[in-house]
Amino acid sequence: MGDAFYQTSLQRILQAQLPQHRVVSFDGPIKRGFRPGRFGRHSFDVRTWTHADHYVFSGPIFHRFVETYGDLIKAIVDKGSTYSFISVHSNTYDWELPNLRSFLTNYPPKAIHTRDRYTYDKIGDLAKESLDGICFAFFVRYLDGIPDLAPRDPYLCSSFHSIREPVLTCDPAPDEKSFVGSAVSFELKKANIPWRWDRHLDFKRAYPLKLGHWSIIRPVHGLYGFSHLVFSRPNSYVTYNPLNFLSIYKHCDGVLTDRVHAGVVALSFGRPVRLLAVDKRFELFSNAPITRTDGIFEIDNRELAKQYERHTDWIRNNLLSAILT
Repeated sequence: MGDAFYQTSLQRILQAQLPQHRVVSFDGPIKRGFRPGRFGRHSFDVRTWTHADHYVFSGPIFHRFVETYGDLIKAIVDKGSTYSFISVHSNTYDWELPNLRSFLTNYPPKAIHTRDRYTYDKIGDLAKESLDGICFAFFVRYLDGIPDLAPRDPYLCSSFHSIREPVLTCDPAPDEKSFVGSAVSFELKKANIPWRWDRHLDFKRAYPLKLGHWSIIRPVHGLYGFSHLVFSRPNSYVTYNPLNFLSIYKHCDGVLTDRVHAGVVALSFGRPVRLLAVDKRFELFSNAPITRTDGIFEIDNRELAKQYERHTDWIRNNLLSAILT
C-alpha cells in the first residue's frame, strides 16, 4: 500500500503537469510484487506488451535491479523509448552498486529523482537531469477524491509490520487531549523467536481498543497468504483502495508506527507521528521539512507546500526537457 500512496500521487502530478501527454500506470514485476515463489511460472506478465514514449520507474527498486528490471529496460531502449526514475530509494548492497552503475551508464535514464540524499549520492550523477528531493507520498494531501470514512470519535492509528506492536501507554497532561501534549510511549516486548515466525502467534495476544480517550484503528498495508496475519489485531483495516486508506490517516489525531509510509502520509495531512526507525528506508524523512520533539515528528506545512512547488516545477520543466531531448 505504501507503493500505492506515492505512485498514485506521482501519476496524478505527472498528468496535471504534463497535460499534453497521456499518463497511465503499468504493472511492476510479479515476482517482487506478489512473491508467487515456484508458481510464478503460471503468472501472466503484460509489462512488455505496453508501449509508451517514456517510462517512469518508482520505489525502492534497486536491490537486485539488473536481475529484475534489466531485460525490460533493454527492451524499452531497443524499441526507441526512454525512461526515468522518480521517487526512488536505493536499498542496494555495496557489492551490487558497481554492477548497477555500469548498467545505468550503458542504458542511461533521462532523469533521476531520489527521495533521500542516501540514494542521490549513489546514482544521482547518472542522468542529465536529477533532483535530490522527497518522496511523492508527502504530496498525497493534494489528491482529489479522498472520501470521509473516518469515525466521528477521536482515534489514533497504530500500524506495525516489522515488529510486534509495542505495549502502548498514555499519560495525558491535565486538560490536554492532543496527541502531541500526551505522553504516549512504547514498551517493546522482545520475542524468543524471530518476528517472521512469532507473528503467526500474534492473534493469540490481547491488544487494547483504546489508548487514553482515543480509539485505536490498525491499518494493515498489505494482504498476506494467511488471514491471521491480516486480522490478528482488533480494529484491523485493509482495503484495495488507496484513497480510502488515506482517509483513515487524514482524519486521525496521530500515528504510532514502524512503517515509513504510514508516517509519511500522516505527516502530509499535518498529523503528528511517533515513529520507530528500523532501517535505511527511514532516510526518506531526511530531506523533508520535519521537526522532531520528544520522539514525535511534525511537518512544516508551508515548507511542504514549497517542496510541492519545487517538485512540480521540476517535472514541468526539467523532466519534460529531458524527455524531449
